[in-house]
Amino acid sequence: MSMNRSKSWALILITVGLLICMHQLGMHVHLMGLIVPAAMVGLGYVGIRNDKKIGWVIFGIGALILMTKLSGLLAVALAVGLIYYGCRMWKKPGYSSNYHDYR
Repeated sequence: MSMNRSKSWALILITVGLLICMHQLGMHVHLMGLIVPAAMVGLGYVGIRNDKKIGWVIFGIGALILMTKLSGLLAVALAVGLIYYGCRMWKKPGYSSNYHDYR
């Protein structure tokens, strides 16, 4: 199945419409709050590639909004990373405070 530009645009519009309908029916999928900042980051990137100074502004604002929306996910990723690093330190004998080399 080959998709041309108009079919992919239609698929995007159908998806956005379904998300809006789901929200109105009470099925809260909070993707719209992520799509707008992600689009701002994408448009900012296009502006940066075309040597427009406004691209940096749009990219920066979109990135800040996206980071605040994903802060809970970033905190969980940080916690998992700290747990992994702690387990790695625990398994290596060189990191232990009770490890003494009496030669």
